Amino acid sequence: MVNAKSYKLVFEVLLIGVIMVLVFRVKLPLPSSLYRDVNLVADPIGFDESSSLWLYRLNPVKAARVGLQKALSILDGVGVYVPDDVKNAIASLENSDVDVYFVLETPDIVVYTDSKSLLHGLRERNLAVFDRGSGTLRIRPIDFHKVLEFVEAGGFRYRLGFELNYKASFDAKLGVSLRDYQREAYSSWARGGKRGVVVLPVAAGKTVVALKAIEELAVKTLVLVPTIDLMHQWFENIVKLLSIPPSKVGLFGGGKREVNEVTIMTYDSASTNLENTPTFFGLVIADECHHAVSPSYRKALENITAPYRLGLTATPYRSDGLHKYYEKVLGPIVFSLGSSVLQSRGYLARHREERIYVALSEEEYREYRRLMKIYLDFCKKAFPNIKNPKERFRRVLELASKSQEAREALRAKHRARKIALSSEAKIRVVEELLNKYGSEKVLIFSRYTDIVREISRRFLIPRILHDTPEDERKECLKLFREGKVRVLATAMALDEGVDVPDASVAIVISGTGSHREYVQRLGRILRPKDREAVLIEIITKRTEEPSLARRRRRFELFEEG
Repeated sequence: MVNAKSYKLVFEVLLIGVIMVLVFRVKLPLPSSLYRDVNLVADPIGFDESSSLWLYRLNPVKAARVGLQKALSILDGVGVYVPDDVKNAIASLENSDVDVYFVLETPDIVVYTDSKSLLHGLRERNLAVFDRGSGTLRIRPIDFHKVLEFVEAGGFRYRLGFELNYKASFDAKLGVSLRDYQREAYSSWARGGKRGVVVLPVAAGKTVVALKAIEELAVKTLVLVPTIDLMHQWFENIVKLLSIPPSKVGLFGGGKREVNEVTIMTYDSASTNLENTPTFFGLVIADECHHAVSPSYRKALENITAPYRLGLTATPYRSDGLHKYYEKVLGPIVFSLGSSVLQSRGYLARHREERIYVALSEEEYREYRRLMKIYLDFCKKAFPNIKNPKERFRRVLELASKSQEAREALRAKHRARKIALSSEAKIRVVEELLNKYGSEKVLIFSRYTDIVREISRRFLIPRILHDTPEDERKECLKLFREGKVRVLATAMALDEGVDVPDASVAIVISGTGSHREYVQRLGRILRPKDREAVLIEIITKRTEEPSLARRRRRFELFEEG
C-alpha cells in the first residue's frame, strides 16, 4: 500500500512536463502570404491529397521568434484556437529568447528549434531521429544529457518544458569504511564519468560501493533488483548504513508501489512502470546488472534521463551475448576483480572443489537410455546434419510450439535428465557427507524440487523452495545465521538475489550448465573464515551430467554469426 506521502510524490512526478502539443489542419489553397506566415510558426507534418489539407504542428520556438501576438494573429487567420497553456509557453520563450525547447512526450523527449545546424548536428551524431508521423525531432531520455552537452557546446540557449531536479533532501553518511579494492572500484567508476559496471565476486561487498555513490552524489536514486528478497535487503542496508530516514525510501514491487527519493524497484516493475518517472532519478544502481541488459529491462533504462549509472555483478558476461549492451544503458565495465585475488589477500575464504561420481541403478539406467533414445532419434530425423548438442536442443525448442513429436522428445529428455540428476545414489552420498561434515554449516543445492523434498523429509533438514512462504524463508535463514540450524536445502531458490548466511560446505546435487549458477553457488561459502571452504559436486556417470558439470565450470561466450 502506498502511504500518503509516497502517493503525493508519485502524483507530482507524473505531472512534471505536461505535454504541450498543438496540431492543426489548414485547407489549401491559401494566400501566399498566409501560407508563408503559417510556416513561420509551425512545422508541416504531411499533406492529405484527398482532402487538400496540410497537417501542421506548432513549433513554440518559431512562434516565440515572431512574437506571441503575431503568432496568435497568424493562427487565428487559419481558424486555429490556441489554449492558454500554449500561449503561456510561447510568451515565456519569447521573453527568454531561447533557441531550443524540450518537451516530454513519453517515452521520448521532443526537441523544438528553428536551427537547421542544430537539427543536422543531433541527427548526424545519432542523438535524435525525425519522426515523420508526428513531424517532430525526438530523443530518448537516456541521451538527454548528451544532447544538452551538445546544445551548450554550440552556444544555443535552451528551456525545459518539464522539471529537472535530481538533488535529494537527505544527508547520507556511510557508516562503514571502504576496503582498499572497494575504494579502487568506486574511484574507477567516478573517473569513468560516474557511469559503468563494477565486477566483484559474491560476498566481496559490491553493495558498499553503491552506498558510497549514494552518499557522494546526494541525488534521487533508483536501485534495481531482480528479487523481492533483495529489495528488502537493500532497504535495510540503506537505512542502517547510510542513516537515511525510512520515510525517504520507497519500495516498488511485490505489491508495493512507492516512489521516493531513494526507490528500490524490481526489474519486472521497472519494465512496465519506469517510464512514468522519466526525469526524476539522477542515479541508477542496477544490482545483478546482467539482468539489466535483457530487452524489456534495457528499454526501461533507456526511458529515463538519469545521468549517473552504476551496475553491480559477479557474473557480467552472458552466454547469449547481451552483455554488449552494458555500454549503452549503464556504461562499460570499469572495474573487475576475481575471487582468487581477494582470497590471496584474506578478504574471501580459500576453497577447494571435489567431485564425487555415482552410478545409476540398472533399472534407472535402462529408463534413462530409453528416454534419451526418444530424444536423439527425433534429433537425427529432424536435424540429421547438426551434431552440436546445444544447437540441436535449440532447434527442438523452436519446433516444440508447433510439433507434437518435438514436444514428446523434449519431455523425454527432461525426464531422462531428472533421473540422472536425482538418483537414489545421490541421496546416499548426501547422507555420508552430512555425517562427514557434522560440525560444519552446509548448503545443499539441487536443480529439482523432488529430491530436495525427499532429503528434507528423510534427514529432517529445513528446505527453501520457490513456493516457500516469505516468513518461513526468513525464519530459516535467521536460524541458519544464528547456528541453530546447521543444514539448509534448496532447489534454485538461493542461487541469486538472496543474502545467504555464511556456510563452509556447499553440496551440489545437480545443476544446469550455467557458469553464473556455479559462481553464485560458490560465492555462498566464500565469506572470510579461519578454515578452507569446500564445494562438492555429485555427478552421475554415463549420463549427460559430466558434460553439464564441465560446462558450468568454464564460461562459454556467445559469438554472433
